[in-house]
Amino acid sequence: MKNRKEIALNKLFNSFVILDLLAVWGSIYCFENGDITGGLILAFIALLLIVIPGIFTPYCYAFDSEGVSLCYLFLPNERYLWKNIYAIEATERILPSHSANIFDLLYQYVFSISGKAEGETRFYMSGYIRKTFRTKHLIEKYWDGKISGLFLEEVKDWFRARKHKKEWEIKAHLTDEVAPMEREVRAEAKELLEPFVAQAKQYDLDIKSKFLYITKDFKELRSRPKEGYTYTLVSEISHFDETDENRIVVLSVDLLYVRLGKKAYRGVKSNVLKEDLEFTYSDVLNEIYKNGIETYCKNN
Repeated sequence: MKNRKEIALNKLFNSFVILDLLAVWGSIYCFENGDITGGLILAFIALLLIVIPGIFTPYCYAFDSEGVSLCYLFLPNERYLWKNIYAIEATERILPSHSANIFDLLYQYVFSISGKAEGETRFYMSGYIRKTFRTKHLIEKYWDGKISGLFLEEVKDWFRARKHKKEWEIKAHLTDEVAPMEREVRAEAKELLEPFVAQAKQYDLDIKSKFLYITKDFKELRSRPKEGYTYTLVSEISHFDETDENRIVVLSVDLLYVRLGKKAYRGVKSNVLKEDLEFTYSDVLNEIYKNGIETYCKNN
């Protein structure tokens, strides 16, 4: 069965189309009245008004059961699969992420996607969907998660929780997806950590590691919370039997991003787990070896 798509138009691109039509009409009017210079200038402006937004902003968003595509007129689409999105936040863009997206300032309210894009990450890709009633409806329809940053929705949830507190406490989310993912990333992290533990011993250092559930408000828990969390590797590097906190280096690496779906925990593995862990531990151990752990702790 073909994967059905639902389209939401980008109001920023629509604004440029309207301006472009006005410029085209003005250019034709100038040519018909013998104003060649004015006609050429307006024709050039009309060209810019379609080419520039065609490069730097999507003309629409295509939603389906597998993911969402940000569709560009002249460039490859920006594609996100729902299974690889760990958070979507309603936010206001104050500054563009890079100069190419300066036109985004005209419409600052967006849904910001946190997750891995499919294929190659290109300069124009930002993970932003213009905030409208339709884009909100389609995200909530297809994505098994909760959009954060929606003030009215958070107020409703607060009153709902107060009214049905016992029901919310009893409600249990399934862990059949996220529990195996936690075991997988935990095993991978332990394997990646082995050479650094051996390297640390050569420097007369000890690495003690633990796996924690860290909530949005940075609470560190040993057991899975009833909310979204980041499954994190936390390590302490120090001389053996060290008790002075000022001589202990603490490192952390995010392994798994977890959100509460409608009925179950949904997890997204960090797509830079290996690179992040190897770079972090290698860099810190080399600096400790070079300058000493006391100097490192003092400077960091």
